[in-house]
Amino acid sequence: MKRVRVGVVGCGGVAQMMHLPFLRELDQHFEIAALCDLSPGVLQAVGSHYGVAARYTDFNELASHDLDAVLVLTPGSHAPAAIAAATAGRHVLVEKPMCFTLREADEMIATAKEHNVTLMVAYMKRFDPGYLLAQQAVQKLRHPRAVEVHIWHPSEPQYLGHHRIDRANDVPKDVLDRLRIEYDALVREAVGDVPGWLNYAYAEVLLGSIIHDINALRGLIGAPDKVLSTEIWAEGNAIMSTFQYGEDVRGVLTWTFLDDVRNYREDLAFLATDGRVELRFPSPFLKNVPTPLVVELMEDGVYTRREHHASFEEAFKQELLHFHECVTTGRHPLTDGAEGKLDIAQAIEMFNAFKRN
Repeated sequence: MKRVRVGVVGCGGVAQMMHLPFLRELDQHFEIAALCDLSPGVLQAVGSHYGVAARYTDFNELASHDLDAVLVLTPGSHAPAAIAAATAGRHVLVEKPMCFTLREADEMIATAKEHNVTLMVAYMKRFDPGYLLAQQAVQKLRHPRAVEVHIWHPSEPQYLGHHRIDRANDVPKDVLDRLRIEYDALVREAVGDVPGWLNYAYAEVLLGSIIHDINALRGLIGAPDKVLSTEIWAEGNAIMSTFQYGEDVRGVLTWTFLDDVRNYREDLAFLATDGRVELRFPSPFLKNVPTPLVVELMEDGVYTRREHHASFEEAFKQELLHFHECVTTGRHPLTDGAEGKLDIAQAIEMFNAFKRN
């Protein structure tokens, strides 16, 4: 089995909680060969913990290191680091969101194609064993009528205390100021010049969280034909969109930030005249928690309700194994750049449906 030498750009929360521990666990598949972060303190702490000597504060320098692949796990748009890595001939796995704008998505896809490297977007839910079982159950529904998605999102610190996360407040102010200017410019490019709370709603809620469900729905029932409406309120902390699937199916998605209630909920329900399928994702900050799948049917005149717990396998880990297979065998990734671009386009459509009202 080929051991893939990877560089990690961005050593913050998701890297320390999920990606780096699983890369080390999968040491027959991966070698953590280089790290990059804007914080020298974080870089030193994480590098020492994982025994990685090659440490950079510039992703361009990391891309030139002797690597097979690069994981881009930074906040914000992943386009600059991903394009640098692909240009250097490295396979690329980027955390969601792929980027902020359709232009960036096109550049990422074109660069990966030009240099013949894999570009994969890290939608870990698509590799969840419960989700894979749900795909089979949803396909068996013959007369669908409605789709419902509800996310109740508590404040993240309530789910982080049990993780080891090294932090440091040492990124230079001029770097942070430059990143903020670039961030705001990308939001304007994507959705126009909007107030700060709508800037937050697009970049942090739609792209930072809801895009997981946009992609999950795409893998279960395809994309909606049309976004019918969007409401955004509570300073961007609550969003509701409605969708049309063909002539006979409608969908609704709600995302609500409930700051103080430590009970993360993310429910996807598929309602048909002949059955109901419900998938409940656990908090993404908890490892190896099963994703329950409930299937309700009438069988020979008898109502049946079955709850399935497919596996304790962790979705983040399965995602890395898929990326390894793509890098080593040439398999096309399940969640590629083209799909990532479609998700960005739908997020923009959802946002614009609010602006029209």
